Amino acid sequence: MVYEQIKAKLPQRFFPKPENPPVVEPELILTPVTPQAPTAIGVDIIYRKYRCWTGNTLGCEWPKNTIEQNPTAKTCQNCGFPAVIPTKTEFRGYKGRYRIDKYIGNRGLGRLYQGIQLADQQPAIIKEYLLPQLAFNPEETRDRKQAFERLAGLSLADGRIQDIRLNFPWDAVSDPVAERCYLITNGNIDAYPTLRTYLATTNKPMSEREVYRVLDQVLQTLQFLHGQKFSLPTGQIQQGIAHGNINLDSLLILADTEEFFIHLTDLALWENLFNLSTSKPIIPTVAQDLVDLGYVAFYLLQGNILAANIDPRKEQYWQGITLEFKAFLFRLLELDKPFNNAEEARQALLQVYQILPRQVLIITEQPENPKPKLYRPSILLLSILGGLLLCGLILWLFQRLQFQETVMEEPVICCLESVTGVPAGKFNYTGEKDSTWSFIRRQSNLILQNQTLEEKLKESQPKLQLNYQPEDSTEKAIASVRERKTDFAIANMVEPFSPELKHQEFAYDGLVIFVAFSYSKRDKSLPSALNGKISIQQLKDLYTGKITSWEQLAGAKFSKSRVNLYIPKDPETIRIFEQRVLRTEEAIAAFHHLKEQQKSNTAFTSLSTLEMLRKVLSDFEENNIGSIGFATLSQVFGQCAAYPLAIADGNKAAVQTLVQDNGKPINPNTDLCDDKGSYKPNIQVFKTGSYPLSYPLVVLYPGDNSRPPIGQKFAEMLKTAEVQQILEKAGLVPLHNQ
Repeated sequence: MVYEQIKAKLPQRFFPKPENPPVVEPELILTPVTPQAPTAIGVDIIYRKYRCWTGNTLGCEWPKNTIEQNPTAKTCQNCGFPAVIPTKTEFRGYKGRYRIDKYIGNRGLGRLYQGIQLADQQPAIIKEYLLPQLAFNPEETRDRKQAFERLAGLSLADGRIQDIRLNFPWDAVSDPVAERCYLITNGNIDAYPTLRTYLATTNKPMSEREVYRVLDQVLQTLQFLHGQKFSLPTGQIQQGIAHGNINLDSLLILADTEEFFIHLTDLALWENLFNLSTSKPIIPTVAQDLVDLGYVAFYLLQGNILAANIDPRKEQYWQGITLEFKAFLFRLLELDKPFNNAEEARQALLQVYQILPRQVLIITEQPENPKPKLYRPSILLLSILGGLLLCGLILWLFQRLQFQETVMEEPVICCLESVTGVPAGKFNYTGEKDSTWSFIRRQSNLILQNQTLEEKLKESQPKLQLNYQPEDSTEKAIASVRERKTDFAIANMVEPFSPELKHQEFAYDGLVIFVAFSYSKRDKSLPSALNGKISIQQLKDLYTGKITSWEQLAGAKFSKSRVNLYIPKDPETIRIFEQRVLRTEEAIAAFHHLKEQQKSNTAFTSLSTLEMLRKVLSDFEENNIGSIGFATLSQVFGQCAAYPLAIADGNKAAVQTLVQDNGKPINPNTDLCDDKGSYKPNIQVFKTGSYPLSYPLVVLYPGDNSRPPIGQKFAEMLKTAEVQQILEKAGLVPLHNQ
């Protein structure tokens, strides 16, 4: 069992010695009550045709014993169910090659193996899903294999990596020969014990405060999962995902100290693909996630995994439970007014914490001559001093780590001439026409002697010849690299790329939304009327026709005049605006409808960036019309005809792209013309992604080693301190402060 592999790493208090010998835990099909309780998916129902004598087909030891007796066997010698994978078996995935080292047990709808990634010898957990012939016909097997690879590579759409206690898959592979699929996760976390194992081993309930900790952590993860934007391997972007499979088997308990942490695994997004082929598909919902979590908490309080006859509506199961905690769980279970979302539930949970009974620390030995009047104050004083010293130490270490991180992030190469190992010869690279890179590379006044960036690169590396062959779209540019027509590409990383291609960031850019700056009429200007900011929702309403006058915008006391909308001509910027601002198919369709009618609609116009800036200013100063437009920061920074608005996304605070020398963001009172040189892009909001319309620029190149490393070396050249200064002069946001 997985538990036996991890037990040694956990504190003894989580797994005390039971009074009675442990009983082998059968795989049970839980009988739900109303509302539906979380249940393990019916493994036995799916594989019942194999007539396993133990009644637990997936967890039976015979498929493992068969391999031990005959390493070449493909099926169990007793029932014909697929045998476990032999040790030392290797297979190739999309992100590397893997080896099976040991079978460690089963969980949910799959079997778990300890393995390694052969490229870097790092540990990995491999979950094997089965599509045996008696349960799935060839067409179902093919369809589910294809769907598995499309769905199981879930990642954050903005490319970030965050520790949200959700086990993201690293790789997803369908076996081209056998009826099996493999889900690979990095490290060993995915093999830790489940809460079902915890209950079976401890044979006692969790305390209310322990259950509170479980709820707090899972709700925090669900809040992230339900609210963030995710990217699937197909390139599809999805706003928020329901887990759909919250139960005692999909929540893992990790504990290396006296504290414990709960990780979520086995999302229904791919787990349900291996459910009974004749069962009615269930669409995961945010509401059901909360109900399922309520049942998990209820079972933990009872210390009982045999949930078939446990009904939370019966008062007998709430003896000794704090009334406020019970009321919270009733709402979570939808036995009372349900919560609207995980965030609301977590806020309500925080209010319950102080009411819960505290665990009492029992001291078994007392000093022979206690001195209560002197002992307690001295301990209190020492505790305060110790706390202050500890806080000071933590602060010092934090600052030290920040300093070390900053030092490590500084470019290690100063100059182009210092880049070694650049392959000589002719190389073709690509990008999107009219993209940020196309704009940057053709600028001729960035550095001394009116050289372009490419001319500077050629001067420093005379044996290197680069030929830029732009494509009509980023998709075509990526395809050109993948098909070996070009050696690498320059692209804006608005969403993750396919895993077979590698990338390196070399700068940042982003969309800016601007209105007229108009120093001469500042007292009636739009930046002041808008308090220097605008929200994503307001932008969406403007560019889909829902808002047509400035009076309709909250806080905008400008005038009742119409809003003139301007959009750039380059497709790349339009596409980014659609993805980051409009987001939904309905909004994008409304935007395109307005765009198609722009000949008859004078309030909606496509112009070049320079023309937009001029028109926005002239509309206000000459006609007293408020206009708004958007473009990339690299094409807007350095001018003072327009004011870039801070952007607010949802309930988050508005974020400004430009910061003054004093460290504060610009505001409507900042004189963008007279104060030139006293403000610059705020690198931190681009680096962290807190500015919602930001994105990195990357060099994209093949991940194999069969081609010259020109992509890697070109990225290395762009990241030198010398080129970073050039890119900053061109309007891009550098990787670091220069």
